[in-house]
Amino acid sequence: MKLRYNGTDERVFPALGITVKPGDDFDAPEGFSHPDCAPAGSAPKVVPTAPIKPSVPTDQKAGE
Repeated sequence: MKLRYNGTDERVFPALGITVKPGDDFDAPEGFSHPDCAPAGSAPKVVPTAPIKPSVPTDQKAGE
């Protein structure tokens, strides 16, 4: 079966003898499963993130 690696870092799958990078498609035997892999051609899972707040208030009048 064809899978797509959706992780964020390069990963080695020793059982398959391969190293994959984010977005790589690869062949895997039936029954192979990993949380960062999905059937090739499917959309990657999106992890929601919280909005980033500045640690210091911005100076809205800078440059005036």
